[in-house]
Amino acid sequence: MTTIDTDTTSDRLLTEVERQQKYLDRLPDDFAFPLFNAAQALESQRRSGYRNTAAAGREIVDNAMEAGANRIDVCFGKPKQLKAHQRAESINAIAFIDNGSGMIPKMAQYALSWGASTHFDDPNFIGKFGFGLPNASINQTRLVEVYTKIEGAKTITKAWLDVREVKRHGLQSIPEPVEADLPEFVQTYLDKKGLAFDHGTIVVWVDPDRISYRTAALMREHLIDDFGVTYRYLLEKVDLFVEGTKVEPVDPLFLTEGARYFLPQDKGGAEMSADWNIAVKYVRNAQTGQVELTKVGDAEELNRDDPDLEAAGAIYIRVSRFPYGFAKDNAGGKAETDAHRRFEVRKTRRGMSFVRAGREIETVDVFPKSMKDQAKGLGNWPLLQSYAYHWGVEVRFDPTLDEVFGITNDKQTVRPTEDFWRLLASEKVDAQLGREQAFQRTNRKEEKAKQRQAEARKAERKTKAEEAAARADSVGGQKPKVADHAKSKARADFDTEAKRVAKVDQISIDNARAALEAEAKRRPYVIDFFDEPRGPFYKPEWNFGSQVAARINREHPFFQVLYAPLLGLANGDEAKQALDLLLISLARAELGVNDEQAALWYQAQRERQWSPFLADAYKLLQQTMAAPDEETAESDDVEIPAAPSLEKVS
Repeated sequence: MTTIDTDTTSDRLLTEVERQQKYLDRLPDDFAFPLFNAAQALESQRRSGYRNTAAAGREIVDNAMEAGANRIDVCFGKPKQLKAHQRAESINAIAFIDNGSGMIPKMAQYALSWGASTHFDDPNFIGKFGFGLPNASINQTRLVEVYTKIEGAKTITKAWLDVREVKRHGLQSIPEPVEADLPEFVQTYLDKKGLAFDHGTIVVWVDPDRISYRTAALMREHLIDDFGVTYRYLLEKVDLFVEGTKVEPVDPLFLTEGARYFLPQDKGGAEMSADWNIAVKYVRNAQTGQVELTKVGDAEELNRDDPDLEAAGAIYIRVSRFPYGFAKDNAGGKAETDAHRRFEVRKTRRGMSFVRAGREIETVDVFPKSMKDQAKGLGNWPLLQSYAYHWGVEVRFDPTLDEVFGITNDKQTVRPTEDFWRLLASEKVDAQLGREQAFQRTNRKEEKAKQRQAEARKAERKTKAEEAAARADSVGGQKPKVADHAKSKARADFDTEAKRVAKVDQISIDNARAALEAEAKRRPYVIDFFDEPRGPFYKPEWNFGSQVAARINREHPFFQVLYAPLLGLANGDEAKQALDLLLISLARAELGVNDEQAALWYQAQRERQWSPFLADAYKLLQQTMAAPDEETAESDDVEIPAAPSLEKVS
């Protein structure tokens, strides 16, 4: 029988039993089977659920706030000697400096181990689980150093965790702390800012290998933007700086006066469209053993001495609505205006923002939506598509309700219970969000239609369609003539226009007439526009005595449903020119009717039959073509550039 060297054979070539034996053979004879195998556990923890450097950095900032700091600084170390392909602005260390209470030496050592929390019995702190410092640090680096000093201490204590020194198996421990000086880049930063390190803690990520950005400028912007939103309610009490720049609060609902990008409602800012303050209790059902969340309608319903009462508190919800243009996508370009910057904030917070003890935890972008969820009473929630960039919803709660919101130990995720969704559904929060979606859909379509309507105007120069119509006259050998019954009105209109031109241009009537006749000869056909809410979809007119004008009604559904969208399409010019030719052809035919009774019949058909029918049909078409659900309507809200003028189209 052939003996297999399992230690050198790839796992994928081994059976499951052989693979088990391979790893068991690596254990020392005195292996005591601890709860965790350090080296492998740490490598696994390094890949824990921190989305980016800012998310990991929040854990260190949380600890500083809990330690009573009123100032926190983040600064970057840069390499003295650059490696190959390394930029001068590269980061080789990140330090979090606070002026909190600091730690006694043994506590600094203890704080680097998992579960070393001093807040288990006090649920009102931001933190609770004791995972933040080591978990977040090793996610970004293999070596984290902690420098700390309590008030009155003569020296600085240094503790550290070096993942590279952790053995594969056996009992592992945090090294004994030592006295030490601060890293040179940290001391330089303190001196430059005129800060003394009399007490507090400094966490240093040395040679971080998993950071989101490698250069100081990008990392600074990343942290300022994230911390501004995450700590928006706490920055009144704590000054937070990144490389010397103060972090300002950013309310992703844009309702907080004084926060970045805030604009008063009377100047086009956001408005709070709804809010709720719901008192709740979390009680264990004595019969089923299940813990249930219910609304407290009266203070007498709440018995603090009830042994089945797990928790009680309040849930505060607010919904904001943004007017058109308040937050605007810059199509992947640089955020140049406040509207663009607001949209950048909304990109990462489309959905329901959950804020615990004043600190944002997560924005949930998936609501209960299945038929099963609805049958359970979890609500009828809208699908979040691009309209949700233009409204916001926030849920604030106290740590006493952590179980209701399923807060994870890294404070990165919330998993609300079904009772939470039932509570919100009973308060009609789902219906309000549905109204926000509907409002944005309608409002934005109306605003875009207005933009297109304003852009539709007569081109200054002859368009391709107008030129083609004139050339077709030459090919056919017959140009349109004013019918006898229409000559009187055509002459009157011509005289009126000549007088207007003479007055505006300050020329004689004869010169004005000559100019108008020359224009009609140069441009025998023209597409023009008018506005008449209940008027026909277009009407033909004689301009300057001999120019055929096809005038399109911008208030008719024909324009709004068919013509205007063509102006907004990147490749819609060919279809638009073809449509213009069709309208010119209709106008030419109607104006060329010599029989006055027949001309009146055409006018009556156009105004009383064709136009009303088209108006009704186009409205019904819009309803028929509308997406059956909001998810498929996603593309409706893509930011469309302002429609070009007809002059540009030509």
